[in-house]
Amino acid sequence: MRRHPALARVAPWIVLIASLVALVALTACGTRTSSTPSSENPGLSDEQVKVVVDGYNRTVEVPADAQTAAVVGSAARVVVYAGAQDKLIAVSDMEKNPEFERPYSIACEELFVDLPSTNTGNHLAELNVDIDQLKDLAPDVIISNRTADECDALQAETGIPVLGVNYQNQLFSDGFINSLECVGEALGAESRAQAVIAKLEEWRDDLRSRTADVPSEEKAPVYFGAINYLDEHGWEGTYSNYAVAEVANVHNVANDVNSDGFVEVTLDQIGEWDPEFMFLNSGNYDLLKSTYDDNPEFFKSLKAFKSGKLYTQPFYNYNGTNVEVALCEAYFVGSIVYPERFADVDLDARYTEIFQTLLNGYDFYSLMRENGRGFFEFPPFE
Repeated sequence: MRRHPALARVAPWIVLIASLVALVALTACGTRTSSTPSSENPGLSDEQVKVVVDGYNRTVEVPADAQTAAVVGSAARVVVYAGAQDKLIAVSDMEKNPEFERPYSIACEELFVDLPSTNTGNHLAELNVDIDQLKDLAPDVIISNRTADECDALQAETGIPVLGVNYQNQLFSDGFINSLECVGEALGAESRAQAVIAKLEEWRDDLRSRTADVPSEEKAPVYFGAINYLDEHGWEGTYSNYAVAEVANVHNVANDVNSDGFVEVTLDQIGEWDPEFMFLNSGNYDLLKSTYDDNPEFFKSLKAFKSGKLYTQPFYNYNGTNVEVALCEAYFVGSIVYPERFADVDLDARYTEIFQTLLNGYDFYSLMRENGRGFFEFPPFE
């Protein structure tokens, strides 16, 4: 991975998001007011706890004035989005190794590097959590993006409230919005979380308004390839019901597969679909190039190659979904497939706005461009 000196030097709170929409009332979380002892937190009275509904619709009691949190899996990403990273006292091993493919880890590099780790961080593979260390650290709350059942088990084993966040392959879903909202509520970052949610809703409404009236029969076939899932993948790695495609309102050919989520298809299947547009993860260029070199005539026969309609899709999924990258990709896909409907959008300005909003003012888009990353035509294979 190419690293730029700015990776560890750009302050993450450069830009104040003062222009965001005013706060809306919280609906998923509340504070108890009676003085009876709390059943889930025996050491606290009810007036000292908040009842929070997490991303899995689990009801969890957390301290009303929580000051510390630890994360399991890739939950740190959502904590950063909610603006509560200053409350973290433990992260996963992966967070201590910042990577370009996880923008939040770059934005918080200096914060994460000195924190203890309590788990590996791979959010989909089997996860070994250091229960004893979690108990010793005694955070007020644990944030996890493992399953609801695993969150219940971890809470029972540690005796610490566990909030589940739910955001894989999601942009505007209730699960993701609730995750942001409740992390903000639990960790005293309500204003920040609600401001981010307001911007998400603004972008959602803008994207929908631009393409809502496109008839199904007029949607050009699009293929999204080289998508990461547990590991790197080449041409065959794709997604059905892909959030970017759904938001951009394009015809994702992989929806024809009897699957929901990541799927590996064959080159023959790609040939049968013969998509008009292809969006490919440029981070997996070497894998793509190797397969292309073995099958040049096949690829040259595809419509997207003949018309030169191959475009980049930067690191959308990498140990969880980079929501800010996915939102930028939705605007990029829309501008390519429906150029007349996005003609009024200053894409560079929109990308900058999205990154700075989700990453607390960190100008990651400038860093992308400095390192040759971004949203553009895919590099040639010959």
